[in-house]
Amino acid sequence: MPALSVRSYNNDRQKLTDEDQQISRLEVHRDLIGWVIQELERANISSQRTTGNDPEGDILIINPEDAPKVKEIIADIKRKFNG
Repeated sequence: MPALSVRSYNNDRQKLTDEDQQISRLEVHRDLIGWVIQELERANISSQRTTGNDPEGDILIINPEDAPKVKEIIADIKRKFNG
C-alpha cells in the first residue's frame, strides 16, 4: 500500500478531500494561536493555550490586568495583516 500524504491547503484546493481541508484549517489555527502566544510573551504578557474547545477562547491571559494591552496587540495584528 502506498504511503498517504496530506496536501498543503494552498496546493490545488479543488483536489483536497474534506478531511484534508479540515486538517489544513486546524493546522493553520494551531500555528496562529502559537504565534499569538509568542507575540504576547515578547510583550511580557503571560498566557497559555486553552484546551477542550473552551467556549471562552483559545488563549488564557494569566493576569486580567493585561487585557487592555492584549486587545491592543490583537488590534495591531489585525491592522498589519488585514490592511
